[in-house]
Amino acid sequence: MSTSRQAILDNVRKSLGREPQSAIEAHPFKKRIALSEVSAAPQQRFLERLKITGVTLQFLTDISQVPAAVCAYYLDHRLEGALAVAPALAQLPWSQAGQQIDSGTAQGHHQIGVAQAFAGIAATGSLVMLANAQNPAGLSFLPEHHLVVLHSTRLLSHLDQLWPLLNDTDQRIPQAIQLITGPSSTADIGGQLLYGAHGPRAVHVLLVA
Repeated sequence: MSTSRQAILDNVRKSLGREPQSAIEAHPFKKRIALSEVSAAPQQRFLERLKITGVTLQFLTDISQVPAAVCAYYLDHRLEGALAVAPALAQLPWSQAGQQIDSGTAQGHHQIGVAQAFAGIAATGSLVMLANAQNPAGLSFLPEHHLVVLHSTRLLSHLDQLWPLLNDTDQRIPQAIQLITGPSSTADIGGQLLYGAHGPRAVHVLLVA
């Protein structure tokens, strides 16, 4: 080490009150970067953010109501063809809905993709999707209508609460973690807001109590 560099480092140590050659203490990350406390009622914040981002929402009291809710959405929007449904939701009573079901990823002809969210982030109104065999990524990006099943127990106040939850899960590492905040949109064309430019033009959340 050069004399001038040594002198600079000695001055730095002196200003910090450290002895020469003293070891640098580990940075107290956990003390400096505190995780946000879980809000007592993140649901209201989540609803507010969904309205801002253009996402519609429907409350369900039980997971078994999902097929009927999807069918009603299908009919209200006068859609055609089969429904692309995540394998994670294939065990639901879809036969009662009276619609053709394709379990797996979405293809170009599917107008609706039904997937299951891992969690929801109240602060931003984001949906956390884990891309894996049970929830293929194509369901979130190919169909024009993205319907997402989310359990209210998985509503998180802030994004920093997601990572510990992912560490605690027994699921295998996903192919990707996607945070979806509203339908696909752009204002690059003539300054007008257009939906469906790069993906779904509509996102509809089925929030299960």
